[in-house]
Amino acid sequence: MRILLVRPPIYSKTLEYPGGPRFGVPVGLLYLAAYMEREGHEVAIYDALVDFEWKDVARDAEGNYHIGAPWSRMVGNILEYKPDILGISNPFSDMADYTIRVASEVKAVRPEIVTVVGGPHATSCPESFLTDDRSVDFVVRGEGEITLARIAEAIASGNGAKDLPGVSFRDASGVHSNPSAPFIDDLDDLPLPAYHLVPMERYFELVKDGYPSRFMFEYPGSEREVSIITSRGCPFHCVFCGNHIHMGRRWRCHSVPRVIEHMELLISRYGVRHFHLEDDNIALNIRRFDNLLDTIREKGWDITWDTSNGIRLDGLTPELLGKIKDSRCTYLEFGIDSGKQETLDRIVKKGVNLVEAESVVGTCKKLGIDVHALFVVGFPGETHDCIEETFRFARRLLWRYDAIPHLCLARPLPCTELHEICRKGGYLTEPVLPDMGSGLRNEVYPRVMIQTDEFTPGELGRWVGRFNRDIVAIMMLKTLGWLIRHPQTIPSIIRKFRYDRRRGLREAVKRVFYGGLFFKSNYLDEDLRRRFGVL
Repeated sequence: MRILLVRPPIYSKTLEYPGGPRFGVPVGLLYLAAYMEREGHEVAIYDALVDFEWKDVARDAEGNYHIGAPWSRMVGNILEYKPDILGISNPFSDMADYTIRVASEVKAVRPEIVTVVGGPHATSCPESFLTDDRSVDFVVRGEGEITLARIAEAIASGNGAKDLPGVSFRDASGVHSNPSAPFIDDLDDLPLPAYHLVPMERYFELVKDGYPSRFMFEYPGSEREVSIITSRGCPFHCVFCGNHIHMGRRWRCHSVPRVIEHMELLISRYGVRHFHLEDDNIALNIRRFDNLLDTIREKGWDITWDTSNGIRLDGLTPELLGKIKDSRCTYLEFGIDSGKQETLDRIVKKGVNLVEAESVVGTCKKLGIDVHALFVVGFPGETHDCIEETFRFARRLLWRYDAIPHLCLARPLPCTELHEICRKGGYLTEPVLPDMGSGLRNEVYPRVMIQTDEFTPGELGRWVGRFNRDIVAIMMLKTLGWLIRHPQTIPSIIRKFRYDRRRGLREAVKRVFYGGLFFKSNYLDEDLRRRFGVL
């Protein structure tokens, strides 16, 4: 079978980092393509999101930027490949409209092409893709590698795919979802992602142009960044998280030798210099994580890494944090979520102890490990005082330990416990489905979707606005203090400053700031300090 896997273009309200478009390699499609190749199919990946030139990007009549191939060119490129099966990526809920549009436009010209959609939102809400126009034939729920291969086999044999586990579809009687497919036990049985099918240099160019896929420090060569995933699944029960719907609650991992093989491929063949370790629970098995750190240190690679998707605090001893530091980690991102223990235990169900959290963050400060701390507010059951307690805790971590807070508003994602609580309690300001919001990259949902007796959307917005202003003021003061203590860094900061008329002065300043200035003095070892311009 000829199979084409596609990542759609998107619309964005802004071109400014960090709110603008994110590119990064399409990890899910790379795994799918590698597996389908091994099964004997002819496979290609068309990343329409990166098929554009910046000179052609302009605001439309509604003030939005189209990022990626124009729709007509995208359809032409798809049809030129003549696929039997078109697999369309849908990694985020806000991209559902784009995914459906790809299927609709292709079906309008070649209705015989079988269209398949997968991803987290497709797993949670398959019915939102199986629209009346029947532009999407099948939705793959959960892990896609084996299920997509079975769909291809069924179509090739003429048996049809409507009885396969993990598949949803529509017929004359409505939408049907078969029982879920089992999760993959041995992740090492999966082939390494098919990087040879995507334009790797294009992703590096976009990072160099100011669009990293995740937050990162800049140094010469740091644009050669890639996200990798070394494990799947999460056994925890955070009320707002839907990861278990797509990847299950049972944690499964690649072996350390397999992870090292994966990293070596990217380093040797593509010159990768920085890794975003995107696992939800990379340190769940402390012995494995410790072994991975030891092996990375032994390799002596000229690389850096981070945990941009977060890492749990549990079990991160000073000894283990020392190894994290020595293996050239640029920052750790901790999901703390609330600054009130009762909220964590009773509402969020996080399983994090705030005393332990502050101790770990304090150790990171002593060791010189940068920390980002994630917080979420606006849950049903929270009061103004509860939310203010989270603000106070976040400010304390910033003042004392330089832990940069990132504040999110609670979002009732479909099929999560939070969504069910909000639905039953009447807390939703509007239905989450079928209209999930504007469909734009930075306006996935209305700003506040939850309203309780304790707060209105307007009140929550004002509280959060004051907190954010406090954080900006603190960070600017700390940055100024750091510059006064390190005046030798100013020439390198000036060199980082690259004015781009298309994005303006504000974006140029932000690029310098987000590119590693902040107020940090702990840029790893001496070699990296030189690269970052600290020495």
